[in-house]
Amino acid sequence: MIRIGRGVDRKAICEAVKRGGAATVIYDDVLEADDIRETLAGLREAGMPREAAGILAWLGSHPNSPEDVLRDLQSHGTREILISLSLNKNLPQDMRRFLLDHPDEDVREHAHHTFARIAKH
Repeated sequence: MIRIGRGVDRKAICEAVKRGGAATVIYDDVLEADDIRETLAGLREAGMPREAAGILAWLGSHPNSPEDVLRDLQSHGTREILISLSLNKNLPQDMRRFLLDHPDEDVREHAHHTFARIAKH
């Protein structure tokens, strides 16, 4: 089990993932940018196991994920993470364009559904 929330630290995330606890996540409080960075750092320290894909996807769609985390997740390029990113209305314009033009039809469809409703300034 992984407990994610305010004040999470990478060591706890890493240890939980290595124990095989990535399948069960308990979410406490509102995640801020630093909490999200710590969670990602803990997953990296654990070697980014396949079991962490759900957490990575969730972070991609989280409205408080900072731009550096979003770009890092985009670089992983898995279909699930890209679809999750396409649900995040806070993406920078270049990332939106990347997803809207992506060769995977499902990624494009999710991105279009999310970003078509956002007013252009």
